[in-house]
Amino acid sequence: MFLCKQITTLKCIKSTFQTVDVCRHLHSCLVLQESVANWRLRQKLPAKGREYGPLTDLPDWSYADGRPAPLSEACKRKIKLNQEYLDQIIKLTKEVDKCKELNQLKAAREEENRKKALQNRLKPKGLVFS
Repeated sequence: MFLCKQITTLKCIKSTFQTVDVCRHLHSCLVLQESVANWRLRQKLPAKGREYGPLTDLPDWSYADGRPAPLSEACKRKIKLNQEYLDQIIKLTKEVDKCKELNQLKAAREEENRKKALQNRLKPKGLVFS
């Protein structure tokens, strides 16, 4: 925050120039923005107004007879982006499932090898006299 202390500006008050700390103004603006974002999240709204919601997801207009309006370019782009996210999620989940399966097979093989090693240990021959 040393940079914040160095930011100052000249302000003309009654024909005299005074230096005013800009940091205080910047800090209060950031706090205000954070509190607004927190309020929006508590109200189950997006942190920023243009991320999602009825204003961005619903069409701007519709036909009087109830037919859906054609999709806008932004809507098409958003649908395409969501489809790409979905494809990537499916691909990565399949990879995770495959890795889990391979890990279980490896653990089963190691357990089998351990059991074989225990069965094939050297055994005493003959009777032990006491």
